[in-house]
Amino acid sequence: MSTTAIFLVFDMFPSFSGVAPAARLLACAFAAGTCISFNAHAHGTHTHGHGTARLTVDGPVVEVSIDVPLESYLGYDYPPHGEAQQQVWDAFAARVGNPLNFIEPAAEARCTVTAASTTPDIGKATPAVDISNVVLAVKFHCEQPAALKSFSLHAFRDHPGLKQLRVQMQLNGQRKTVTVRPRFPAITL
Repeated sequence: MSTTAIFLVFDMFPSFSGVAPAARLLACAFAAGTCISFNAHAHGTHTHGHGTARLTVDGPVVEVSIDVPLESYLGYDYPPHGEAQQQVWDAFAARVGNPLNFIEPAAEARCTVTAASTTPDIGKATPAVDISNVVLAVKFHCEQPAALKSFSLHAFRDHPGLKQLRVQMQLNGQRKTVTVRPRFPAITL
């Protein structure tokens, strides 16, 4: 509700017409702040186009978690409207079934996916449900962990709305944070 609309509401009730302009402005600010906070809470907190990731390497075991607003993957963050948006949803649901469509370790390390999931479970979610963020969790086992020198982030390839990932890495006890963008969609260890 805009402040103009709230002022009009005040003007409609004679008992409020004598309220000082400063008090009316304070009431407007409170009402607007309440509307904004309820809306932000209902849809979750995120920045469109920006996601976060955690990457942990512990010997041959690699765990990755990628948290991205649904809008960055689909181009919209509400249930699909029309056939074109339904096709985008269906293509995304098919891609998310294979975590290598989003992140892939260096081939030389010979890593295999041992577990993968999405929250919410996109395979079971109906597109009519309001989803703010999608978290993809993947666990790899690498036969040659010494050869694990990089990861390719294929999520940028199929999702132009994804502009950057802030990646927090924990590599055998050491921490490092990097920002990855479509121009260079890889993490070098």
